[in-house]
Amino acid sequence: MDDVQQLGEMLRHYADSEAHKRQQFEVQSAHWTQKITELYGQIEQWLAPVKSDGLLEVQREAYVASGPSVPVETSTFKTEKLTIHIAGKPVEFVPDVMGAGGLISLSVMGLTAARYGSISLVLLPGSNDWLWKKTNGLKDPDTFAFDANFLALQLQSLIPRERG
Repeated sequence: MDDVQQLGEMLRHYADSEAHKRQQFEVQSAHWTQKITELYGQIEQWLAPVKSDGLLEVQREAYVASGPSVPVETSTFKTEKLTIHIAGKPVEFVPDVMGAGGLISLSVMGLTAARYGSISLVLLPGSNDWLWKKTNGLKDPDTFAFDANFLALQLQSLIPRERG
């Protein structure tokens, strides 16, 4: 095989590899979108019995996930963010760009008073169970199973208590 033929062979392999990567990315992106939509539906279902105008409201809005390697102008991660308004305070669930291997994470804002802490929801590839991760400084994150009761406990902390 001469060099020109070898070049042609290398280009075909490269094209096949890129097509496979693109297909894999599209499958993972569809899964990412589906899982986020399912999560929001679940949260809305959990909170439906206690929804109340002015006290607890849930709203979705269009959102484009972006990050350091995926600027918002070129991001293909078109999704929604979910906001829970409780006692005048917003709690936002904001999707991060899909991670390696299809990792799904959402930043949760409005719940932590810790100066350097952060909260996220994480769905590991191959799992159906969302995990609540609370990171504070350099120590390992605290991880909890995310369900209706856990969410309710977190939201309870935002309701002002009577002092007396």
